[in-house]
Amino acid sequence: MKKCILCGSEKNKFVIKGYDRYMGIDKKEYNIQQCLECKLTFLEPMPDENELLSYYPDNYSVFTDEKKSHKSKKNYFRIFKNFIVEQLNLNHLKNTLGKFSDKKINYLDYGCGSGKNIFSLKEKFRNWKFFGYDKYNSKLSVKQNDKIRLLQEIGELDQLGDNYFHIINLSSVIEHVQDPSSLIFFLKKKLCQGGLIIIKTPNFNSISRKIFGKYWHNLDVPRHLHIFSDKNLTKMLDNNGLKKQKIFYSRNSGVEVKSLYSFFNIKKKPKSHNFIVNLFNPLTMILSLLNTSSTITIIAQKP
Repeated sequence: MKKCILCGSEKNKFVIKGYDRYMGIDKKEYNIQQCLECKLTFLEPMPDENELLSYYPDNYSVFTDEKKSHKSKKNYFRIFKNFIVEQLNLNHLKNTLGKFSDKKINYLDYGCGSGKNIFSLKEKFRNWKFFGYDKYNSKLSVKQNDKIRLLQEIGELDQLGDNYFHIINLSSVIEHVQDPSSLIFFLKKKLCQGGLIIIKTPNFNSISRKIFGKYWHNLDVPRHLHIFSDKNLTKMLDNNGLKKQKIFYSRNSGVEVKSLYSFFNIKKKPKSHNFIVNLFNPLTMILSLLNTSSTITIIAQKP
């Protein structure tokens, strides 16, 4: 019986079966199990490193940096949503990063995909030095300069020494890791005292997961090896000596819409996609306020 990597319990239950619906690499089925003690979910059997590599082809969405064409027509739904968010001061991540805008910051995007998050932030935070690392993106080697360094090997990160980074970002990362607690322990050493770690990951306690079941987009079998809730994510950080500062829940309805497409076996994004997303946005906003949306973000600090 497999031990839970978070609490060590050998007691778990079967939740659901799944296979690679998103990329369609193969039809191999995996069990999704849940620890009965801390409620962390995990894949069984757990894919090994060679298997995992095959599930991250070059056309995996987070590796691509294609600029989408936008019609000149204004999206009034989005404008209204952004207005409400700004008026109610709900953009917690923007508010957190904004406090450091005038400071010299070493920022690590661990699991940076194509690196587009880094290239976006560098326009806003000109005093920051950015580092990016992605284990599965073999093409991560472009657009570097004196303010941006993209690391090809984990050893390069180790060479920078401990207590180096002021902010470490893991957006949609820990669910892909075989032992996320060990990764957090490693990254904590790289974080300077008072530094922040930002983790964005699927929320297993979301209402959408309960509604869509095996069609829930954030299952992403077999790339998502572990799926957390807010409680066991906080527990993992506590276990590694990191103190939760804030936790918030996504207002983006992309997961719900993609889950709907999966349920109806819609392979190609329909022309009415933007309308459908806007239709779901009020619902997702409510789920966010109820702490039951599909994605959670937690900000923790190294004492």
